[in-house]
Amino acid sequence: MQFMKLGLATLMVSMMFGCSTINYNYQAKIDYFSKPELEKVVEVYVGDYMIDQGKSVTIDYLILNNTIDGVLYDVHKGAYARVGEFQGASYFAPSTSEGLPISYAAGLVDRPIALHINDKKEVCVTSVSYQDAACYEGIFKIEDRTVVDSQAFQQTLIYNGSVGEKINISYREFSNGSARNAFTNNVEYDMSKSNSINYKGAHIEVVSYDNTSIKFKVIKHFRDDQKVELKN
Repeated sequence: MQFMKLGLATLMVSMMFGCSTINYNYQAKIDYFSKPELEKVVEVYVGDYMIDQGKSVTIDYLILNNTIDGVLYDVHKGAYARVGEFQGASYFAPSTSEGLPISYAAGLVDRPIALHINDKKEVCVTSVSYQDAACYEGIFKIEDRTVVDSQAFQQTLIYNGSVGEKINISYREFSNGSARNAFTNNVEYDMSKSNSINYKGAHIEVVSYDNTSIKFKVIKHFRDDQKVELKN
């Protein structure tokens, strides 16, 4: 009898939760970038980046163009990042990229944990019990979006203008979205002596300049060992 009760309890749990759990295995595409292109003459203005090197992340998003005012759940207009998949369907975060969560009546319905699109092209809320809690019609699309990773290490050179034949360049390093004070520096170059700028392995040839803009081409980006820190 004890065995039968245990078996029945196990069966009930299996029926409730089954194997219908989201596989949170989605891997965003990560690229390391160095801009602008080598050997290409470009023009930037005071305050613009002359060199920008860092990490970008490409993620699938469910873009909902209208707010869904449902009986059980309110799904807000916005972009929802992909978090995983189940049975070939993509599942998306329960809050927008701006942090606005799906609204629900706590105590009356289960907490939402994800969104997905069903075979009827409806937007479905998946609850904490891994069941489709509610499905709604909505205007949506799924697209890739590429952003600079705010958690990544980033390096930049910024043009600050000129005084006579001297130009001023700022070097900035960013980590976790904030400038690293110990790695912020202003450097002055005398163009009457050389039209080259060299800093932390980067090599730039200046074509022309004034106090508002500069034309140049990058011969070499920041040295390769800086990319090791980008990947950490």
